Amino acid sequence: MSSISSSIGIISGLPIQDLVDSLIAVQRRPILLMQNRVAKLTQRRTAFLGISAQLLAIRNSAVRFGDSSFFQKSAASSTNESSILATAVAGAAIGQYSFTVRNLAATHSVISNGFATTDQSPVGAGTLTIENSAGRVDLATRLSSLNGGSGVSAGRFRVTDRSGNSADIDLVAATTIQDVLDAINHQTTADVIARVDGDHLEIEDLSGGTGTLVVSELNGGETASTLGLLGSGPLGVITGSDLVYLNGETRLDELNDGNGVRRLEVQTDFQIVLSDGTTLDIDLSDQLSDDTALSALNGGAGVPAGSIRITNRAGVTVDVDLSAAVTLGDVKTAISEAGADLAVSYVGGTIVVTDQSTGEGETIIEEIDSGGTAEGLGLLQSSSTGAIAGDEIYSVETLGDVLRLINTNADNVAGGNALVASVSADGLGITLTDSTGTNLTVVDPNDSGAASDLGIIGAAPASEINSRRLIAGLDTVLLRSLNGGGGVDGGTISLSNRAGVSVEVDLSSADTLADVVSAINASGSTITASVNASGLGIELNDSSTGLGNLIISDVSGTTASDLNIAGSFAASTVSSGNLQRQYISSSTRLSALNNGRGVPSGKLRITDSTGESRVLDLTQGEETLRDVIRQINSLGIAVEATINVTGDGLLLTDTGGGGLQLKVVEEGGTTAKALGILGEAAEGEDTIDGSFETRVTIGSADTLDDVVEKLRDSRAAVNASIINDGAADRPYRLNVTSEVSGRVGQLAIDVGDTGLSFGTLTRARDAVVLLGSPDDGTPLVLTSSTNTLDRVIAGVRLELIGPDEQPVTVTVTRDIDALVSDLQNFVSAFNSAISAIKSTTSFDQETETRGILLGDSTVNRIRSRLISVVTAAGPGLSPPFNRLTAAGITLGSGSTLQFDEDRFREAFEQDPDAINALFTTEETGFGALIENEIDLLTEGDNGLIPTKERSLQDSENILTERIEQLEELLVRRRNRLFAQFTATELALSRLQQQQSALLFLSATLL
Repeated sequence: MSSISSSIGIISGLPIQDLVDSLIAVQRRPILLMQNRVAKLTQRRTAFLGISAQLLAIRNSAVRFGDSSFFQKSAASSTNESSILATAVAGAAIGQYSFTVRNLAATHSVISNGFATTDQSPVGAGTLTIENSAGRVDLATRLSSLNGGSGVSAGRFRVTDRSGNSADIDLVAATTIQDVLDAINHQTTADVIARVDGDHLEIEDLSGGTGTLVVSELNGGETASTLGLLGSGPLGVITGSDLVYLNGETRLDELNDGNGVRRLEVQTDFQIVLSDGTTLDIDLSDQLSDDTALSALNGGAGVPAGSIRITNRAGVTVDVDLSAAVTLGDVKTAISEAGADLAVSYVGGTIVVTDQSTGEGETIIEEIDSGGTAEGLGLLQSSSTGAIAGDEIYSVETLGDVLRLINTNADNVAGGNALVASVSADGLGITLTDSTGTNLTVVDPNDSGAASDLGIIGAAPASEINSRRLIAGLDTVLLRSLNGGGGVDGGTISLSNRAGVSVEVDLSSADTLADVVSAINASGSTITASVNASGLGIELNDSSTGLGNLIISDVSGTTASDLNIAGSFAASTVSSGNLQRQYISSSTRLSALNNGRGVPSGKLRITDSTGESRVLDLTQGEETLRDVIRQINSLGIAVEATINVTGDGLLLTDTGGGGLQLKVVEEGGTTAKALGILGEAAEGEDTIDGSFETRVTIGSADTLDDVVEKLRDSRAAVNASIINDGAADRPYRLNVTSEVSGRVGQLAIDVGDTGLSFGTLTRARDAVVLLGSPDDGTPLVLTSSTNTLDRVIAGVRLELIGPDEQPVTVTVTRDIDALVSDLQNFVSAFNSAISAIKSTTSFDQETETRGILLGDSTVNRIRSRLISVVTAAGPGLSPPFNRLTAAGITLGSGSTLQFDEDRFREAFEQDPDAINALFTTEETGFGALIENEIDLLTEGDNGLIPTKERSLQDSENILTERIEQLEELLVRRRNRLFAQFTATELALSRLQQQQSALLFLSATLL
């Protein structure tokens, strides 16, 4: 017998599948109803999600309203965009500014001599040395540094030669002494020449006339006067007054050719021992102490004598009499003993008063009778935290600060100011004068180097110590800065020209390299001195016709040897090579490294030769290399950090004697690379030298291609390429261009013994811009190493496009057009949300179509709250500027907003502060109100829409779960029905079999 079919009964012939489907279909009707309900719930939830998105669009368009800078949006325009492009950000300084672009910044680029091929012609073996501009010995002196830092007045003056010819010298845009020399020497009407002579300028008449050489001011200016040149020279020479000198405002980091003054920060930096045995401990740190004299605070202005009133958190008020206080220790004792549970401590240059009372009020420090004492101590404040951290009242940043430290030292004051420290009479150093006798001594008990850097260390068999020169002359450097800071020993040298004629030159009193050059040139020899082509040293040239050797030797001292010019040379020219001017010291600021690009904060790991390693964390606001050196030396591993012997970088020395190589790796960031110490010591070496000088070794077979590759692989901040000038024989030249624009990126290249020589292709130049009209007064001269000025006008960025002699007017205004656009965007976003709400709650009578949220109370509440917030008055704001209607935003038909642009512009012009307050007032301004309202509707667990969404989702979940249960039940019912039909078929089959059997038996019996 065949199997039973599930669709039609074989025995019964019934349509089983149809019968079961019909029965199940009847029972599925509740499920279909629930599925329809789920679909509608999903549609409603989707509708609410759409409304939520619309509300968030409103919030996004209005979020800027709460920002205090929203109505500070600014626009900048330029009257000549081919010279200056101007852009502004919010809060930019409103006004009109006149600029004249005199020069654009230019990047230094040099070009070499020619070679026949790039890949076959040897360049010549030797070492190519590349330094940045800081290594030069002839850096152009900036006019702003002259006259004790007061600079030179920009303007014009007139030079009239002895033949009566005049030239007007325009120094309106001059920034360096070289600019002054160029302006005088490049004019063509007055026959004069200008030059530097020591610390002053000199103008010499070359006309041969018999009149008087005259320098006079133009337009009532002071340019000639501040250059020391105003006056006349009947004999044909005007010798200017000295322009280089120190004063109390001179910063310590300007001394010693910018290498500053070393200091320990944690110990006595030097001691001064007076003739009577009195010892003064001088600490140059910026840290206040009990011994700090009040007279040394606030840049020497001191603290007015008087009393202060302090109220602690428990409400106890005390008056503290400080009229007799001399030191901070006196102030500390008086406050601590005042009976108000107060403690005094020091953090750097600030005083901290800690309130130890048990109250919960404010700690208040105030003046009594407006005496100024609390303000002078930096403590005129109040605090609810239990501590008052005062304003900074003390620093040691200038020469005047050092002099005050000495003059106000407690032991000096107690001795009746027996020692007086002052700027020396020549203005080039400092003088210590001891009134107690004639045996003044300065010692350095802790090897800080401060007294040496100030030039006062040692003993004087007199009552006075005069320091050496602390500041270089015009366009030169101190001899002390050469040889990496090791200096040049003064003495006498012998010069023998190639004709055998010798002279001796006394250089024992020379302080600067210019002194050396001048002395040699004034010796009467045919041998003359000048700065060499690289700018890194000097060269001597013999103009005699002799054929012997040029011989330079030391008679006394080691001056010639120290200048690297000692020897016998079968040539007419001798170059010192790189004299290694020190331009990096422990006082160097990290921000000044890498051509002003600085050192990014970060961490690095140092591993010594024994395998011990530590992480150096430079993320705590370190400012100088002194901070870095101190941290490395306190790591507890066998590595010592110092400034290298060439004075141009950080040196790490391994002292462990282990078998591994000293190694430095980054721990995220590029700090080690920026410090020049990334990597590991060379095989057999125990140091990593972070020199910023780049040395490229050129082999005897190296070609231009090889040199380019080596330069690209080096650390030098240059771009190297090969240029074909089209010449027939030697067309290929090496072009080296600085990666850093402006004067700071000027390259100093020493070609050594290689076959290379370089000429300037593009001179390094700073952008020079005049602020203010040159015709209306004395403009301010602005300089930049790039063609972007973004700190001149607050919030304004100036892109310099091209020079122009005509002033360009930059106008900065409030950008009302941007405000209008933002308000229009808000109105559009609001109306889109209202439209979305309307579409979900509408009813079309013709089609009898209902919006999915029609009649929903939640969506009605959302609409009501939106309307309420845009029509409400801002709490605490004064009418009429307390509603959006004052800004031209009104509620129109269909609950949509209308924006009257003209009305807004008029209101903003009438009272911009009131409009600003309407939108941006914290908590009560419209920006805060709308943002808060949208957040209440859309965010968090309790937001109106999230609550509604959860309710709908819960209903969906319940119905979905019930549907799943019913579906499972119907499956079981379907299976049961099929089982019942199958059983019936089986029963019928058995009956049929029995019937057949009976019929068979019946037939048999018959």
